[in-house]
Amino acid sequence: MITILLLLAMLLYLGLLSDGLTILALSAMFGIVAYKWRNVHRLAPYWYGIALLLGVLSVVWNDSPYLSYVYRGFLGYALMLVVMFVGILPNRSSVARNIKKNRGVYSILSFLLISPHAALHVFGALDGVNLFGIVAYVLMVPLTVISFQLVRREMDPRDWRNVQKAAYVIYLSLFVHVIWVGDWFDKSVYAVLATLYVNNKLMKELRHEAD
Repeated sequence: MITILLLLAMLLYLGLLSDGLTILALSAMFGIVAYKWRNVHRLAPYWYGIALLLGVLSVVWNDSPYLSYVYRGFLGYALMLVVMFVGILPNRSSVARNIKKNRGVYSILSFLLISPHAALHVFGALDGVNLFGIVAYVLMVPLTVISFQLVRREMDPRDWRNVQKAAYVIYLSLFVHVIWVGDWFDKSVYAVLATLYVNNKLMKELRHEAD
């Protein structure tokens, strides 16, 4: 696992990957961390603080190459991919069980780290406002709020699950957004990821109904 992390980190450092593959590599790294260190969620307040700090810095210095992964939304998208794709894994697998322990934290971090990217576009600091991206971001707000354990404990489990279904609209909107703004190679990467997710999610749901 450590070897894979180092290899991915080297590829990112060398800048050999396209935007889409960069997000995929970051997502793989976050997934490995969530699987290998399943107690990441115990330090959630510290991760939130770091994410907020990075967000503020990236808005202030949105031309800094050191913060490009934040203000371009790469870190937020990568975390969202982990949150998405763990949902199509078999529930009984050790990978799914370990990562799901950190899924709520990753969901909140994804929102915090996508916020600078959304803010810079919505308020015109950068070009390229996209309706699907805005829709996805707006829908992320209530889902992020109910991801906090303090709020979740106060909700009826059935109501919580019903609100969470809005996540599918977010996923679809984000995929349309990144496909819209990406170059042709990255469009292909995002299209393949979207197809894999939809296909495997439907298969999992059908198997569940059959059981």
